[in-house]
Amino acid sequence: MAHVITKYIVYNHNGTGVRHHHFNASNNITSETDENYPGTTNDNPGSGIADGWPTLPFGGNNLPFAFMSIHGANDGNHLYTSPGNQSFPVGASDVEVLVVYGPVGGIGSGGGPGIWVDAFNVNAGDFSDDLHFITILTPPTPPDNIDNDKTDFANSDGEVSSLSAEHIRASATVDGGVPFLEWKKIIPSESILSSRDFDMAQNETGEIWFAFYQSPPPGPPINLGKLKQYVAGGGFRIIIEDDGIHIVHGPVGGGGPVGPPVGPLRVASSLVSKLSREQKATLRQYQSEYAALTKSITSETSKIVGIVSKVTKMLGV
Repeated sequence: MAHVITKYIVYNHNGTGVRHHHFNASNNITSETDENYPGTTNDNPGSGIADGWPTLPFGGNNLPFAFMSIHGANDGNHLYTSPGNQSFPVGASDVEVLVVYGPVGGIGSGGGPGIWVDAFNVNAGDFSDDLHFITILTPPTPPDNIDNDKTDFANSDGEVSSLSAEHIRASATVDGGVPFLEWKKIIPSESILSSRDFDMAQNETGEIWFAFYQSPPPGPPINLGKLKQYVAGGGFRIIIEDDGIHIVHGPVGGGGPVGPPVGPLRVASSLVSKLSREQKATLRQYQSEYAALTKSITSETSKIVGIVSKVTKMLGV
């Protein structure tokens, strides 16, 4: 029997361990719930609901929504950085819903101005304990002059002093290879950054930044045999435009029977802007797989053409 365990917490930096994010029940805004889903399977899932209210009262204040993590849903793990109610399928496995809210005031570093930083692993549905999730660089960048003391303190305690201006850089991966997704600043105003880097001005303070990490879902298999046929026929290109998808194959550019190397998989920006964050991550994965495949195909096709040429010459035809 599957369970859906839902927890609403305030991120007030008073937990134990790395970056103070090992919280206990004192951080619960409401009591943790455990809902049973008897009889659900991966092939016959039930439906769960997670409520992400814009604010929740706690300690006499209305706390702002930060993010919601749904871990173990039948269709994968999900991150939501905007408030709202979310539905998800419940299969044979338990689902953990974590909804995080920001605190009010008291944000700084060692009693002075500064910001809080932390890392969240969407794959695991929990905050990351990786001690190499952030690097603090002294401006200007480049060159990349690492402030080792601030870097070590930020990785362990999750605070960055702003007594001097600094450049913040999230690691490309955490926890053995989970890739960076985005930054979200939740306090005092919300903003999302897809870049791993941002600048912190001197005396900038009262902010909380979360670096999110998540692996894109695997894409469907690509019919490599079909692609080889196109390349062997003289190279190919795939172009995605507003009016649809175009596959161009046959001799391209007058470069002989093979044609020029295959180009990257390009998608019109007007189409990309309509995709969700998860769809954009999937598209990047497709483009990476496509580049690796076409590189291999181009190499193999050259060998094939070379063999055909030698056989033709040997037979005198």
